[in-house]
Amino acid sequence: MRRIVLACAVMLLLLSACTQTRYTRYQAGFIGTFDTFIQVIVYAESQQEFSRHYTFAREMFEHYHALFDIYNDHEGINNLKTINDNAGVAPVVVDRAIIELLSFSKQAYEYTDGALNIALGPVLSIWHEYRMHGLRNPENAAIPSYTALLVAVKLTDIVDIIIDEQENTVFLTKYGMSLDVGAVGKGFAAERVVAALREQGVTSAVVEAGGDVLAIGGSMAGGGRPWNVGVRHPRTGGIIDSVNILDKAAVTSGDNNRFYIVDDVAYSHIIDPATLMPPTNFASVTIIHESMLTAQMLSTALFIMPLEQGFELAEQFQAAVMWVLPDGSVEFNELYRAVSTEFGG
Repeated sequence: MRRIVLACAVMLLLLSACTQTRYTRYQAGFIGTFDTFIQVIVYAESQQEFSRHYTFAREMFEHYHALFDIYNDHEGINNLKTINDNAGVAPVVVDRAIIELLSFSKQAYEYTDGALNIALGPVLSIWHEYRMHGLRNPENAAIPSYTALLVAVKLTDIVDIIIDEQENTVFLTKYGMSLDVGAVGKGFAAERVVAALREQGVTSAVVEAGGDVLAIGGSMAGGGRPWNVGVRHPRTGGIIDSVNILDKAAVTSGDNNRFYIVDDVAYSHIIDPATLMPPTNFASVTIIHESMLTAQMLSTALFIMPLEQGFELAEQFQAAVMWVLPDGSVEFNELYRAVSTEFGG
């Protein structure tokens, strides 16, 4: 009898090995949300399973895009534009996700010594208007007058954002104030999407949003080893380094995206709240961190901050960082060395 039982056990093990599911890599992308290209890569058992995950992820991104939109109204939704339109008028009842993102962002203001300020909307909108005009009419491109920026900055005090956690309301106390979560909204959405995919049983995937990536597990193609992500040089566009990420995010802020030219000088879309001008300390900053939301916060803040201050903030959050300076030289901290294939020793 014992031999029969053992034989049956061996048979069950063999059957299990023979019927082990094979996963295939699937990927698809779309454009329109957060003004960038979103790509979803999932190792799934079938095209049908991937399509279900992809459709779910896309719908989530579209939902958060609508919530964080500052330019357009969306039917049935009180979004950031609704809040901005009611500045100095009345509190607005909003989705809990907006409360959570704005609460994080107010904390981020403290963490970054004001380098990341979601109340900077009045200043950013002026720069946006000039940038769009300059892109459409390069021969007439100009930068905003400093006088206009100084008027706008008077409406950017973070303390004038009143969040009522109990009532789920947001109130901008001064007429003319406006919120802009461009530095963190995409990361918040990506984290929520990845969390939902995990709950659906996904164990190997990457969500990419505008070149920033957030990984679930490792790559099944590599036997579960970390995903290898290329980091582009902000000047040449070539791969300057590659990093290994496992359940982590890789985020880059640089002056090579959303810029325009005035008198042969490139002006980035990132604005330093202290100077009201695009910072020029670095060409790009790349962050590796468990949280994509935190990585986005840090990439923007460290792009603005002096190098020494950036090192200190990165250490506080245990973030791996690489800075590319305007002359093409590179600085990085010890945590970055651990994930880099080029500078890892």
